[in-house]
Amino acid sequence: MQQQSSIQTIIETYRTWVEALVGHMTSAVSLLENLCAEQDEMIERLREVFARRHCLRHRDFDAIFSKVLARRARTRQSLPLVVAQYRAGREAVVQETRKLFESDPAALAATWPSLKQRLLDEDSDGAAEVVAVLRGVHMEQEELSAALSALLKRAEKLKVKDLKAIADKLAGGTSRDTVELGAVLAMCESAARDARLKWQRLAG
Repeated sequence: MQQQSSIQTIIETYRTWVEALVGHMTSAVSLLENLCAEQDEMIERLREVFARRHCLRHRDFDAIFSKVLARRARTRQSLPLVVAQYRAGREAVVQETRKLFESDPAALAATWPSLKQRLLDEDSDGAAEVVAVLRGVHMEQEELSAALSALLKRAEKLKVKDLKAIADKLAGGTSRDTVELGAVLAMCESAARDARLKWQRLAG
């Protein structure tokens, strides 16, 4: 009975830690949304300046920034999914651990020390990778915000061709962060599928 109580305490502690970490990840995603809202305001001000100074139609301005905004949209859509998949993978670990001990506690008693160690000190749960991606994306978006702010300060002196050149640079290909984001998404998606085999191997 005491061991069952200890197991339950460890599992709930682990779940609390995961939820706290997911909360930080979700806050980071929310901060990104705030950044994007600020960027949208700056882009709208730029649109008005170029419409007034160069008679640039709004749809032509939007076409110039379309690649920048499309890239940003892909990131915004992916990050919440990364966080959700991380949470699902960790919850699968918790559920599988609980089921193993509820099914036959006596047979698994010998594996508890190593199982507890893995549960509390999991180095390969993907959290560090998710956090690294969130940090990288925020750095990228901070740079975009700084670039837009600089554009606004010079907007009256810029020509349309200058705007196009800067927008192309901002759109700039596939960054390391975008590649990493895809890799982490795949890793998080596999976490739930792999949980059963991982814990069954430990119990064997």
